[in-house]
Amino acid sequence: MRRQAPRAGQGWIFDNFLKLSDNEEVLHAGMMGTRLERGFKYADMERVFQRVSGRRSFPRAWAREATKQEGLADEAMAAGRKVTAGQHFHRAALYFGRAQHLIAADGNATKIEYHASAMRCYAGLMDVLDGAITRHEIEIENGQKIAVLFHKAPGDGLKPTVLHAPGMDQIKEDFPNPFNNEFTRRGMNICVMDGPGQGESNMNRVWQTIGNYGRAGSRVIDWLMERDDVDADKIAVFGTSMGTRYGVEIGADDDRVKAVIGKMANVGPSDVIYDQAQPNFKRISMYMAGMDDEDEFDRFTEERDDYFFAAGERLKCSYLLVAGDMDELCPPDDVKVWMDRLNCPKELWLYQDVFHPMGEVAADVYPAIADWTLEVLETGLPAGHDVRRDIQP
Repeated sequence: MRRQAPRAGQGWIFDNFLKLSDNEEVLHAGMMGTRLERGFKYADMERVFQRVSGRRSFPRAWAREATKQEGLADEAMAAGRKVTAGQHFHRAALYFGRAQHLIAADGNATKIEYHASAMRCYAGLMDVLDGAITRHEIEIENGQKIAVLFHKAPGDGLKPTVLHAPGMDQIKEDFPNPFNNEFTRRGMNICVMDGPGQGESNMNRVWQTIGNYGRAGSRVIDWLMERDDVDADKIAVFGTSMGTRYGVEIGADDDRVKAVIGKMANVGPSDVIYDQAQPNFKRISMYMAGMDDEDEFDRFTEERDDYFFAAGERLKCSYLLVAGDMDELCPPDDVKVWMDRLNCPKELWLYQDVFHPMGEVAADVYPAIADWTLEVLETGLPAGHDVRRDIQP
């Protein structure tokens, strides 16, 4: 008999909250601001949420708006309007990405279709950007491969390069916004990976295991080192949300990483996100690990927490964590324990009255992170550096 999803009986609460809100803010405060920075458009999101009657209708509503945007992109291409086409292709890719993500089921035909549509639309975007973004496949371990997107900084020569580890709710097509890329405009390349359990890896059943995300990140760095536009001495890893863990795991065992940055903290024990927050988080994480037995996943989570905390203690390079003090998934007490655990040069930017998605300050935070990254790759942080800032937006 099919097992129900963890805490499936709480789904009615999720649906009722949706009925009380015009958008996702009631479920994930600050999400709208973050989506806007990534290239979502407000009117598009309004249309999506007007059509949402419950959590199961989300994929269909996102796909409907994505299909409209892809049609507009095709019309613009036919008329020779490449700039306009690229903008519509980007929006279509983002929205198909949301549609596929919200179906956490291996082999689901609709999920496969939506994911293929996201990739098709992003390929249309890459075509009109004339090589500014390219897709590559990299072998990691056991014959498995992952896919990355490389956003090339303008100009010739070696460039500082950032490896981005997306979070649970992201795929590599989600970030950075190619029309507002804070890294490339500062002369840094940024390479985004669909690590184990994310995006294309899910389609290929490359699931998350203990430590395999960090090992996959190192294989991506191997590949970066072979390029003639990457400065091998200036590599940073930037992770968002669950990626705040992945980035540390990559940097802890790879001395080529000179800086690790985390935004949207997920650095405390996992009982908060999986046993106290909305049930979707646990359901999606189980899918990313290729598991359907909750007891098995709970044991996996405890082992993964231990592995991550030990990685933090091994981390040697410069480190920055950017978090909100109202984060519902990682409260300030857990952030403090984490920062105290680290032995590396470190900084904490704790934004007051800001929730996990950090949309309230996204327009300020992304440029600030890009500036910090570039400066630290040039100069590093001194030994013993420990700065913790409380920031009032």
